[in-house]
Amino acid sequence: MLLLLIPQGGGTTGLDCANAVADAVYRLGLQNLAELQAGNAYVTEAELYQWADEAAKRLSYDVGLFVVYDTSITVSPGTAVYQLPASHVFTLMAALAGQLLRPTAVGALWALDANWPTTSGNARRCSMDAGSVGTITLYPNPISGGTLAQFCQEFPAAIAPGASSAALPAVLQDYFTYKMLAGARGKESDHAMPEMAAHFEQRGELYEQVMAHLWGPGQ
Repeated sequence: MLLLLIPQGGGTTGLDCANAVADAVYRLGLQNLAELQAGNAYVTEAELYQWADEAAKRLSYDVGLFVVYDTSITVSPGTAVYQLPASHVFTLMAALAGQLLRPTAVGALWALDANWPTTSGNARRCSMDAGSVGTITLYPNPISGGTLAQFCQEFPAAIAPGASSAALPAVLQDYFTYKMLAGARGKESDHAMPEMAAHFEQRGELYEQVMAHLWGPGQ
């Protein structure tokens, strides 16, 4: 059952956004990458990478492409609340000591047990909104420790010059090219083309629909 949560292609490393930058350069009317890097163009190389990075972070919410198996949290007896990884977006499934933890909203915890904050036992549930933002709360308060195993959607590593690869199928390169073109043509400048920016955004949205069909929706 847990294996079904692993994206079928999301773990494939093969996409280099440097190729998308090189493709976008010509579509933006520049002669070559050197002209972009010279700093005389209406966009910068850093901006193109920034738009690609923003697109990747958007995918981490909207599509099941960046699903990881996280075992970084060690549970201690008597401690119910734990800080999630900094890159965490959403927990799809969690387990402790072989027990699947049922995701439960804090309102349901109150309905289930009026004394839930102090109830102890073997954890059977987890809540993403019972504690502060960026934490996971176990219920009951665990009486035994172990490793909290989670399948999570997480932000990918930042896409930037010199760190342009992404753990994605190479076939998605055009998606990032379109997001770069949309950003460039939507940027306020003498070369702005709002209608083309909208067009490129729509192309990106079509890619997102296909990705959601192939790898499943996000949270």
